[in-house]
Amino acid sequence: MGSLEPLEERSRNHLGPNLKEHMINVEIPKEVTFDLPEGTYAAIVTTAKPYQKQSGKGKQDWIRIVFEVSVPGMENLECRAGRNFVLSFKQGSDLRNYLAPMLRPDFFTENSAKNVDLEKLIVGLTGKVTLSHFCGDGNTKPFVVVNSFEPIDVEGKD
Repeated sequence: MGSLEPLEERSRNHLGPNLKEHMINVEIPKEVTFDLPEGTYAAIVTTAKPYQKQSGKGKQDWIRIVFEVSVPGMENLECRAGRNFVLSFKQGSDLRNYLAPMLRPDFFTENSAKNVDLEKLIVGLTGKVTLSHFCGDGNTKPFVVVNSFEPIDVEGKD
């Protein structure tokens, strides 16, 4: 058998005398996390995704609103928080009450009996999100609750 030369030497010999030492850089994308600390943070609404859920009364339409959250000290992660709602704008509904501060005060009156594009209406809104924790029985990690979202600017949203 031939002699074993160090791996570095074999690499240089194989690639020739012009081999330059270099590092192969590969960027690792930001990891997504929904595991966020309690507090109030800058945020943007990134998605409003409809889905169906089975209930005792049959299938029910729901919407999941997802926020991208800026948490100090977690800049290397893509921090997200989400909240689910029954897809209903009836007076007193959870979704209507939650969205009312994001929209103009007369939004529901002006758009009474009309269809609106909820995604177009709220995606891209920026503001402050308030997060709290809920820890159910048997859970090792707390569930992050999106208590409220206060938009910075609601002008121009139809």
